[in-house]
Amino acid sequence: MRKGIFLASAFLLISISSAFTQDSDLPLQHDVYHFVDRLDILGHIEEGVHTDVKPLGRAYLSKVFEDSYVSDLSYWEKQWFDRAELLVSDKRAEDSTGKRVLRYFYRNGRDLYSLKTPHLQLFINPVARFFGGLDRHSYDNQMPDNQVIASNSRGLVVRGSFYGKVGFYTEVYDNLLRVPRYMWEHYQDNRFLFGEGFVKGFNNNTALDFFHSRAYITFSPIKNMRVKFGQDRAFWGNGLQSLTLSDYSANHLMLNIRTRVWKLEYVNHFAQLIDFIPNKPDDVGTFPRKYIALHQLLYKPTPKLTLGLFESVVYASNLANGPRGFEIQYLNPIIFYRALEQSLGSPDNGMLGFTAKYNFANRFQFYGQLLIDDLNFSEFREDPTYWGNKLGYQAGLKWINLFGIETLDLQVEYNRVRPYVYQHFNVSSNYTHYGQHLGHTWGGNLSETAIALRYHPRPAWDIYLRYTLLNKGLNDGDINYGGDVAASDNFGRPLDVGVKVGQGLDYQIKTLYGRVSLQLFHTDTYLELEGRARNENGINSVQIRGGLRLNLPSRSSRI
Repeated sequence: MRKGIFLASAFLLISISSAFTQDSDLPLQHDVYHFVDRLDILGHIEEGVHTDVKPLGRAYLSKVFEDSYVSDLSYWEKQWFDRAELLVSDKRAEDSTGKRVLRYFYRNGRDLYSLKTPHLQLFINPVARFFGGLDRHSYDNQMPDNQVIASNSRGLVVRGSFYGKVGFYTEVYDNLLRVPRYMWEHYQDNRFLFGEGFVKGFNNNTALDFFHSRAYITFSPIKNMRVKFGQDRAFWGNGLQSLTLSDYSANHLMLNIRTRVWKLEYVNHFAQLIDFIPNKPDDVGTFPRKYIALHQLLYKPTPKLTLGLFESVVYASNLANGPRGFEIQYLNPIIFYRALEQSLGSPDNGMLGFTAKYNFANRFQFYGQLLIDDLNFSEFREDPTYWGNKLGYQAGLKWINLFGIETLDLQVEYNRVRPYVYQHFNVSSNYTHYGQHLGHTWGGNLSETAIALRYHPRPAWDIYLRYTLLNKGLNDGDINYGGDVAASDNFGRPLDVGVKVGQGLDYQIKTLYGRVSLQLFHTDTYLELEGRARNENGINSVQIRGGLRLNLPSRSSRI
């Protein structure tokens, strides 16, 4: 599929000369996305505008802010609106008057360096995360042990556009981390770190060192179509988790095409993934590749309601009967993948899903996803506990201005994923990239309840609190209970019927996470204090850390 991605990209690049204005995306997990959700629930986003697939382009988000009717917002909400719009809109930044530093820096009050000519628009910023703290843990009934944790990340991000037609983005930064004990043990067991690629240990294997990089270009060959090619990640859905495509895994090579017509948005996502092999020696060659094709059709008949249909197929180039050629048929952007996959002999891992979002009373949003990895209708009618009925669902509610308290927002979410979801008989076709899940953070055979509170007492202040309860069933040796996405669903099943969520060895994680952020000036710079209390199968740990974050989103609170 790699050759196909490059060929498709080359074909589309022919149309660049007639492209429309382009720019880079707003990074995932950025705080501005929460404000966009609020505008959506308040009814300020028009029916032809879709925000369910992220990341979103800065130019697109700028138009959302420009078109939003905000006269009914309170004084503090308008101040918050202005800060959020300035972080997104390059036009707003250009029109603002910043206090220059050494004549050339922070001329727009937002970016370290900015340049605008008829041919080039350029923004350069440092990226950094300097944090220090303490991890206190109690294992195996031993006395509590304290361990220093720290983050030292520094690098650069460069973005902009050529002639206003081709957007570009490149980001690279080096990381030296001392992580909490539970994360270190996960790294030792799996040889990867959440959301990252190659990671190596140092300092007697008590710390981690890795580079993080991503880069891509964007352009529009025709109006209302946007093409993105490069290294990044994506998140499909409106929840804290996504069952269909999440940003939990490492960046991957992608060709993403978004087409918006009338009240519809159609998204194609073609990607090359890594079939990760832990502890692979360098002299045996590269990691095997595998590929994924996804598409989703969203329909927004009114500003309040959005409905969606999702489909994906994971394809590995090696099967039990040997290697096969590239399946160029999967590059068909509008075909029904399941029918195509069956016509090829059912060698690949296909999934189907539905999504919905409904805003009501200018205060609430109900959202959800239904994931169908496999479903045997005859077996389902006879016994819904049949192992091959591989289903998952998500149900969530957002409530803004909780109990009339301005800028206090609540989100409640429940996820339930049956055993063997995301698994496949060919382990190379499982729903992972670099060993990390592409769907729910913790894979299958689980139920999860999450409650999140967010409060903006002042425009520059952000307070976030989240509680998560995860119950999951683990494998017992070679017995496959359906929670390990990397396992084959053809081997080790103890039962064919009577399969239920949570079967296997009991595994429970309770997490309480809190964060207080202060935005400095009107830049993408924050002073932060974080805390996490975690109970993993009765083992308690507490982490507290604080520091400075520049031009990077907050680290995920899901782990």
